[in-house]
Amino acid sequence: MTRLPGSLLLALASVAAVAALTHALLPVLGLASAALLFLLPVLFAATRGGLWPGLFAALAGTAAYNYLLVEPRYTFRVDRLDGLVSVCVLGAVAVVTSRLATRLLAREAEANARAGASAELARLSAVLAAGDANEALDKGVDFIAARYGPARLIDAVAAANGDAAFTSLDLAAAAWALHNGDMTGHGTEIMGAADWSFVPVVAKTRTDLAVLALARPAEGGMRALAELDQVQQLAWLLGQCRDRANLDRERGERVLLEQSERLRRTFLASLAHDFRTPLTVITGRLELIAQRGAGEGDPAVDDALAAARRLDRTMADLLGAARLEDGSLHPANESCDLVDAVASACAGVMIPVGLTLTRRVPADLPFVHADPVLLQHVLANLIDNGLRHARQALTIAAAPANGRIMLTVDDDGPGVPAPERERIFARFQRLAGTDHSQGSGLGLAIVKGFAEAMGGSVSVGESPLGGARFALSLPHSAGAGG
Repeated sequence: MTRLPGSLLLALASVAAVAALTHALLPVLGLASAALLFLLPVLFAATRGGLWPGLFAALAGTAAYNYLLVEPRYTFRVDRLDGLVSVCVLGAVAVVTSRLATRLLAREAEANARAGASAELARLSAVLAAGDANEALDKGVDFIAARYGPARLIDAVAAANGDAAFTSLDLAAAAWALHNGDMTGHGTEIMGAADWSFVPVVAKTRTDLAVLALARPAEGGMRALAELDQVQQLAWLLGQCRDRANLDRERGERVLLEQSERLRRTFLASLAHDFRTPLTVITGRLELIAQRGAGEGDPAVDDALAAARRLDRTMADLLGAARLEDGSLHPANESCDLVDAVASACAGVMIPVGLTLTRRVPADLPFVHADPVLLQHVLANLIDNGLRHARQALTIAAAPANGRIMLTVDDDGPGVPAPERERIFARFQRLAGTDHSQGSGLGLAIVKGFAEAMGGSVSVGESPLGGARFALSLPHSAGAGG
């Protein structure tokens, strides 16, 4: 918009031009048409300079119209009523027209400002959306700095470490903004004497607060509140890009973790597979030695055989865990005799001296629908777990229950506290205060995974013997179509 003195001169010049034109052509135009022409300088002055030039043009035009055109001409007197009315109407219309033009200009300026702000937001969005999120974030801060002055993105750590560019008041304002999530510092009502403005980039409800620090304008003036509001909109975009950068970093860390976990599973499975063959040979030779010396009962052979079998079960658990995790486990369910499965599982364990193992599995028990290999593994792990925690007695029982077969393993050990009954089925979980010298922490996780894969379930509760009861539920063979 033109400066006020220049606008007043333009208004006066335009009134003079219209006055000369109407004075020369009055006989042709007539008084009414001439009066309308005096509205043109008003519109021109108002659109060029605003309200005051428009009002000046209205007063000057009214005076020129009265002096040059209204009888008696060349005086400011008005003898006839219609002339007086013409002068008053011209002045009123000129003032109203000037105000309307000024308002239209103001609205146009606001619309242009909004359009400029929206365009700036769109340009920053394009900068932040391109390429790597961390690089885009740096480019976004540079984008704001190029338009509003020195800028930087800081979080609580950066604020705590300090910065040579910040005074103690600036650091206090930054700490306030980071703690409360409010715009603080220069140009605001909070610590307005600071040299920097601190604008939040995320909502105050977030815990990972960060702020955009914006230096005082180079010319030393006060930054307008409207400008800070625009910077706040730009800062929200920076916050979104920062979230994307954090998300990309977390995604990368998760990918690395998954790759590491996959490598670990592959290594353990390969190791377990490679150990199985020599372990089978060792176990077989020890069993042969134990059979040949059955009459003598050599404790060293028995201990070695028990250790070999325990290590073989650990290797089997590692292989089973790998199959569960990579989704390669596909049970081949068929009709299985639980009586034979329990007998086979009991035959494969070493019963400690002083401990009684009792089996209560009826010979006429209906068949279950399960994978024979997985079922054998589940039973072996349940029995081995019970033997390791029982003090004097372990009982294995089975019976039909609600169209399924329920097998229970009861021991008289310390039991499982109620808060721990879900956790013990997780991998590598063992109860605090128990003997940690034996067991891999995989056995019960394998039991749960294999049981569910076969369509069964497993749970733990209190045993009538005073310890823990592990209950394995399997589908009835007839009910499953087996």
